[in-house]
Parts: sequence; C-alpha cells; structure tokens
Amino acid sequence: MLAVAIGLVTVGVPPLLLPRDHDPSPAAAPSAVSSPVPAADASTSAVGTAGRSASPSPPVSPAAPAASPCGTAGSARPACTVYGAAVGTGWSVRSVGVKVVTNGVVPGTDQVALRVEPKEKTAAVALVAATPVAATRLTFRVYGGRVHGTVLRVTVSATPDPAGTPPLVLTAPVDVWTPFDVDLRELAPGRPVRRIDLVVATDMLPNAYRFFIDDLQLH
Repeated sequence: MLAVAIGLVTVGVPPLLLPRDHDPSPAAAPSAVSSPVPAADASTSAVGTAGRSASPSPPVSPAAPAASPCGTAGSARPACTVYGAAVGTGWSVRSVGVKVVTNGVVPGTDQVALRVEPKEKTAAVALVAATPVAATRLTFRVYGGRVHGTVLRVTVSATPDPAGTPPLVLTAPVDVWTPFDVDLRELAPGRPVRRIDLVVATDMLPNAYRFFIDDLQLH
C-alpha cells in the first residue's frame, strides 16, 4: 500500500511545477503590454490598445464652430457687407440701451447709415450672423457724435453671445467720418465671426450723442 501511494504522488506532482526559466509566449511578454494589465490577460491588453488607436479624435473646441467664407447678396451665407445702407443678408441687429435706426439720414447729406442713439449708461449695438463666417479683417466707418465724438469698444465672437475678450477701443471725432480697419487675427485669432459688438464707452465719454456706422464689411 505504501508503494502505491508513493507512486501516485510522484506521478501527480511534475505537471504542477514549471522551471523558473520557462519562456512564456510572446503575446504575454511584459514588453508587449502598453498598460498595467496582468501578463496572463495579454489578449485583453491587445484588444484595448487597438480600440484606443481606432477611437475618433476629440472634437475641436466647441467655441470655434466651422465657418465658410461670407457670401454675396445672392448667397444663403451671411453677406460680407454686414451693413451698407441696409443690414446685410443673414445678419440681424441687437441693441441694449440705445435706439437704432437702420436707415438714418446723416446730417447735411442724403446718405443713409446705421444711426445709433445712446439712451442709457449701458449702450451697445451687436450685429449677429445666422452662421459663422471666416474673415481676417473688419472695416467700417463711424460718424462721431456731436460735442465730444464717439468712443467704441469693439469685440467679435464666434458664437451668438458676447466674446468676453479684451476689446479694441476706437475713437471717432465729432461729425466727421473716420474709417477703421481691424485685424481679426489679433482681435480673435483662429476664430470665425458670428457676432460683432460695438459698445459705447460711456464711462470714458459720459455725454454720448447719436452717431452713425456705415460700410461695415468682413474681408
């Protein structure tokens, strides 16, 4: 009986023992595992790595919607001329604390322009496009308000909401047309344009009078 028992133990032990220098399969080698996954689960590690490489890239910042070049009068895209005797196609006017006349007559002339009459300390005009447009320059003219002229803080945004970025401050002298050419690559680098804000700097010029805006264009 003792001999039989010894024989059974001798037969059962060897399959449970492996030499220390046993070479595992290449798929289970630690160098092939790119993340801390147990070597015995090498197949799962390979699938996870492949899944990560095949996953789509994260989207570009939602603050910068896709944009196309601005259109002409016959295009469905917002017009390049935001205002020129009338509000451009695809654009709308929003205002706070001001009265806006979209076809106001400039004093002493028969010229029509966007007339802005500040009524409150918070006075601003915004022109908003139906969709974002790509542009690198913004040009327009301002006919300054009487007595003190007009001081404006200008910002652009890629969304229908105000940009919240530092503005460009522009001054237009009394009752004369002053042209402005704004480099959007500095004011809003790498972003399309959907909203243009013209805020009257009533804190810098408390007695703000009516003024006019004309030839507002994107380039």
